[in-house]
Amino acid sequence: MTMTDGGSGGSNRSESLRAAVLYNPARVNFPKLKRVVDLVAEESGWRRSLWFPTERDAGAGDLVAAALAAGADLVIAAGGDGTVREVGAAMRGVDASFAVVPVGTANLYARNVGIPLSDLATAVRIAFTGHDHAVDVGLLDYRLADDRAGSTPFLVMTGFGVDADMVAYTDPELKRRFGWVAYVGPIVRGLLKRDRPKVRSRINGGDEESSRLHSVFVGNCGTLTAGFQVLPDALIDDGVLDVLLVRSLDRTDGPRVTRWLHRFNNPVARLRRDSPAAQTRTESNDSFRYVTATDVELHISPEAVLQADGDEIGAAVWARMRIDPGALRLRLPQHSRRAAGRQLGGSRVSGASGGTHPRHAAPPQSER
Repeated sequence: MTMTDGGSGGSNRSESLRAAVLYNPARVNFPKLKRVVDLVAEESGWRRSLWFPTERDAGAGDLVAAALAAGADLVIAAGGDGTVREVGAAMRGVDASFAVVPVGTANLYARNVGIPLSDLATAVRIAFTGHDHAVDVGLLDYRLADDRAGSTPFLVMTGFGVDADMVAYTDPELKRRFGWVAYVGPIVRGLLKRDRPKVRSRINGGDEESSRLHSVFVGNCGTLTAGFQVLPDALIDDGVLDVLLVRSLDRTDGPRVTRWLHRFNNPVARLRRDSPAAQTRTESNDSFRYVTATDVELHISPEAVLQADGDEIGAAVWARMRIDPGALRLRLPQHSRRAAGRQLGGSRVSGASGGTHPRHAAPPQSER
């Protein structure tokens, strides 16, 4: 499948450029997508694009390699968060641009970086005319209860507890028919769950701490479905992961966590996404702990379901999360700093191994 040549209105440099579109045929309205890409590519003076449907017998890495070998300067992932994560992972360290056209249910990565979720033409236009920004990629290594081990990059967030339960217990058919509304039941189930595995955690190679935890969020981005912020300081280009350790959601813990999250999710806060966030991590207490890190290691007993960017990984007994700073050349809107709120910022890398933030702070005390 190819596009018609686009040759009008572009510079010599743009006329030599070519895009490759890796799309999920189960998600994408292909004729509509191709029509829009054709039009924008022609307007931008790009050569006709290459098209690669994702397939079960061909991994994203193979498709990206084929696209680059064919001369692609830009690789566009058109699909849901799973497609975006797999293609983005394959683009790590590659000297080509990566763009996202969201066509999924949650579309978390697009939501976090300021790509419009319901405007196909604008998302495609950003892919062809936006600017490149070096952003971070998270790396997850894990071992499951059945002794299987693996690793996968993540672009948004990983962890266990509420978020992972939402992924594990959402009915795929309800998700297909009703979109993000299908997550409501599993979210409530996760919030009411009282199981708390014992977690031995090590932050940035510091001392190992032991605590019973209800939920753990480790993210490169901080916004979930419906725009809810759970990691309000997370930046995609700061060279660190944001980490939220939640002891429980009962007794006094639930109100404490709720009040803290409300600060960043009430209507006034949503209108002030560019407000200073320096105080966020200093408010950790016995109910939760919010830190930044470049390396997080968790020993989990009994095992807990782990997720990465909305994909269930499995029941894990061990996990390690690290950051690969500036590993991905992401194509963003020209006004991306405003569009993505605080998701783009200056670098916090200089403080990743020290500084004023509690990088080695202990998890919340939870043996009660």
